[in-house]
Amino acid sequence: MSILEEIADCVISGRLQEIFLSDPEYQDLSRKQEQASEECYSSVPEEYHEKIEELTDCQNECSGRLIEMAYRQGMIDSANLLRELKVLKTG
Repeated sequence: MSILEEIADCVISGRLQEIFLSDPEYQDLSRKQEQASEECYSSVPEEYHEKIEELTDCQNECSGRLIEMAYRQGMIDSANLLRELKVLKTG
């Protein structure tokens, strides 16, 4: 695992989680998602619950991967900008 990956993993699993949990807009969206999920489960036969759960898990994995990729790219872009501004030396 590269240094970039280690830093990103640490930040994504720690600091970013703290930011999500303290953001009112995120909290509101999370409550809406939970309510929609409960409504979905209650409106379909139980035999479909497992499929809905699989779909939700896949969506969560995709979202998590997207966050991870965006964060890493942001770190790369920041380093490149610092190099371009000659704040960070190449080598």
